[in-house]
Amino acid sequence: MALSGDYDFQFLIEELAAGAQHKLPYIHVVVNNAYLGLIRQSQRGFSMDYEVSLGFENQNREEGSEAGYGVDHVAVAEAMGCKAVRVRKPEEFAGAFRDAERLMREFSVPVVLEFILERVTNISMGTEIDNITEFEDLAEKNEDAPTAIVMLD
Repeated sequence: MALSGDYDFQFLIEELAAGAQHKLPYIHVVVNNAYLGLIRQSQRGFSMDYEVSLGFENQNREEGSEAGYGVDHVAVAEAMGCKAVRVRKPEEFAGAFRDAERLMREFSVPVVLEFILERVTNISMGTEIDNITEFEDLAEKNEDAPTAIVMLD
């Protein structure tokens, strides 16, 4: 299994073709917000928000599907000889992983799972575990983030 953001996936995307060529079955999860989130967050301290969006209106995408998300990672993966599944909602996660495992076994190639995320989000970050910057209020009860803290109940 591999995990990438949308840009680092694009940066080394040719590796998918090598995986297909050599029949290397694995699942590659791509979290896609069409944004260079960590760079944008690093720039915030300098009052910057410069050239961090990877999104554009892709004329080859179906109208209304992921408008403004730019690169169609499913199409690219398939062009490289792999299989791919796009996931739009949290309730699709489990089924998508089942589909990916089935495709991986059936075709013996990499399978890309592209998870479409909200465009701009802030994640906690810091250089030490006891010195983390929180950009947003933490979820403290189930109503704040029902899927994020369900195990805490």
